Amino acid sequence: LPHLERNLELRRQYVACFEPEGDPYDIVLDDYEPGMKTVEVVEIFDALKAALLPWLRSVSDLEPIDDSCLNGRFPRDAQRRFSLSVLERWGMDRAAWRLDKTVHPFATSFATTDIRLTTNFHEDSLHGILSCLHEFGHGIYERQVDSEYARTPLAQGVSSAFHESQSRMWENLVGRNIATWRFFYPKLQEEFPEQFADVQLETFHRALNKVHPSFRRVDADEVTYCLHIILRFELERKMLSGELSLPDLPEAFNAKMAEYLGLNPPDVVAGVLQDVHWSDMTMGYFPTYALGNVVSVQLWEKAEAELGELDEQFERGDFEPLRDWLRENVHRHGRAFTPQELLQRITGSAMDPAPYLRYLERKLGELFGAAVA
Repeated sequence: LPHLERNLELRRQYVACFEPEGDPYDIVLDDYEPGMKTVEVVEIFDALKAALLPWLRSVSDLEPIDDSCLNGRFPRDAQRRFSLSVLERWGMDRAAWRLDKTVHPFATSFATTDIRLTTNFHEDSLHGILSCLHEFGHGIYERQVDSEYARTPLAQGVSSAFHESQSRMWENLVGRNIATWRFFYPKLQEEFPEQFADVQLETFHRALNKVHPSFRRVDADEVTYCLHIILRFELERKMLSGELSLPDLPEAFNAKMAEYLGLNPPDVVAGVLQDVHWSDMTMGYFPTYALGNVVSVQLWEKAEAELGELDEQFERGDFEPLRDWLRENVHRHGRAFTPQELLQRITGSAMDPAPYLRYLERKLGELFGAAVA
């Protein structure tokens, strides 16, 4: 606590250097999402809450999806082989990429020709495979920046929200898509015959997309994930303004978890201490995770409008059209434009949660029928 209090005071001094005229949070947000204002985030998050909270309550009243097929023993070597088979099909080339192990998955790059992904394979779950799909999105963004920008400040993703849009797109819109698994599921059954040989694809797909509140943000499903982010964003604003005293943070965190997710963390490890963002004072980063979800579907809708039915391509194992579209429209530009300019150029729109909510509503309808959607 004393260290966190000192770091928070330093963060306030940093904000004061800019003599903010509006919300002080604008300053820390700008470090990760240049040009965006807190009031814009609040408007987007209010729209998300207005839809997600009723949907979650509706799902909670239904029979939960059976995800028992995802529980068992999954040897790490087999998980790595399977992950590499997916990543290479998506566009990972071993001359420029690595996949290594770590405690908490992340991606980094030292050049457009040096992309490093990490994951943590657990023998009792497939979370390590899903994290590979997520980190691929970060990696392919850095890999496909125009080489002419190498060794300049332009040679990286334009913002955190745009970067998260790529990881969330490849993890969720592609990676949790049944069309994708029509191509890859036989390979998964081959690697884990005891677990999946007798499990139908549709059963596996429903398990992979189960909607159920969880304590840990990184384990959250697509419906609850943004609620994890929104509660952290709301707490950050109060911490920065001084409205929330840090000794009261664990209790405030638990109260938000109960309000939004119906959960009461058993301890601070499952609660307020589960993320590193406050201990290392990357305040302002959290909202970009949810904003990335929003942007991902805006880009997806535009890609489908120009490329045709993506599901048909994925069933054939053809992911190159989407990857090339993203390179041409998003990746190659690096930081040549502001995030707002880039999104406007691609979609003709500012950041808009409506496409993301339409996508989730369709998905909930497919999983649960008219009872939710």
